Amino acid sequence: MQKNSNFRLNSIAFGAILLIAAFNAGQLASLAQPMPREDPGKPRTQSGGPRFVQPREDIDMQLNRPATPGGTRGGCAIDPQLNPINLTALAPQNKISRTVSDYPTFFFYLPPTRAKLAEFMLQDPSGKEIYKQTLAISNVSGTIGVSIPANKNVPPLEAGKTYRWSFTVICDSQDRSGDMLETGTVLRVELSADIRSQLEKADPRQKSFIYAKNGIWQDALSILAAALQAQPNNPALKTDWESLLDSVNLGKIAQKPIVQTEESQPEP
Repeated sequence: MQKNSNFRLNSIAFGAILLIAAFNAGQLASLAQPMPREDPGKPRTQSGGPRFVQPREDIDMQLNRPATPGGTRGGCAIDPQLNPINLTALAPQNKISRTVSDYPTFFFYLPPTRAKLAEFMLQDPSGKEIYKQTLAISNVSGTIGVSIPANKNVPPLEAGKTYRWSFTVICDSQDRSGDMLETGTVLRVELSADIRSQLEKADPRQKSFIYAKNGIWQDALSILAAALQAQPNNPALKTDWESLLDSVNLGKIAQKPIVQTEESQPEP
């Protein structure tokens, strides 16, 4: 299908990220303060930043899908020797993650490429496509967020169900054999009463620690991404971001900027 040549700012992706954090002025100010080592009224956090602990069942889980060379470089990569990091999903190594959100946000690192378009797709447990977004990525490199829009045309993720996602950099729309691809799954879960109680007492930074140590990757990541968007020069938030990504062996990507993309819209 032919795409409209006019692009609009992808407000869906990063607007939704900012909503996740639900910051107010007081919370933003608190982000700049050092995390207390002990506070009997609030959850404890680690001074070195949040560390993700993947649930044992997710580590042992086998993805029932054909093997795909995720993060491969196609013919559109620019100076691969100077830019050694491939297309990478910001996810645990086995690409299995959890979320408590009805409409989560997914993050990817885009290396410098000659590609103009990328495509995100989400499928339900039966393999039915429930959402697809095409992004304009000309001259874009860095970490991007893709949010599932909360509207009547996209059903919310259901608790207890596993969804499959894919992110593709389209190097040549006429020959897709050189595409750069990442795939994985996300499980929508419900919070226990204990975790809900901890979150009620926590500020946004503390929430990222709580989500991470309880194996809820997508929400720990989204909260920190939102915080960095609001305060990109906050050293404490930078430390948290680096710690969280390092805990899933993505420390090199932590140094890359979080950037915005444009969304390509089909013609009416």
